[in-house]
Amino acid sequence: MPTSLSARLSLMMFLNYVVWGAWYVTIGTYLTATLKFSGTEAGAIFGTTALACTISPFFVGLIADRFFATERVLATLHLLGAGLLYLVTRATSFGAVYAIMLAYCICYFPTIALTNSLTLRQVKDASKEFPSSGFSPLSAGSLSARRSET
Repeated sequence: MPTSLSARLSLMMFLNYVVWGAWYVTIGTYLTATLKFSGTEAGAIFGTTALACTISPFFVGLIADRFFATERVLATLHLLGAGLLYLVTRATSFGAVYAIMLAYCICYFPTIALTNSLTLRQVKDASKEFPSSGFSPLSAGSLSARRSET
């Protein structure tokens, strides 16, 4: 695989996961400290990820595979997701936050499968071309949480 393609695919994978890491680590504190949600309510909002992972493949997988290019589906889902994450910052009630986070997760979680599929179509030997890295994109959320504490 050409180096430029490998670099672009690596960047795509990194950016896809860093989006998740940017909010997932800090949302619990936001929900409980800022919005004053109970632990049960915060847990229910974290549960939207599991619910979305169950629901979304049926719809997005069928659409991406049959009707549109994967790249366009990824772009559309991420743009919708960005708007939904913005709306979460404006919502204050549990019902509104839950509904928006569920919609966001339904948009976001299919992008994991789509980026993996897109990348693996280009790779002959994944273990050689994409060795594991010591940096987890989820650690970006930890870094942003530490910065906000200071």
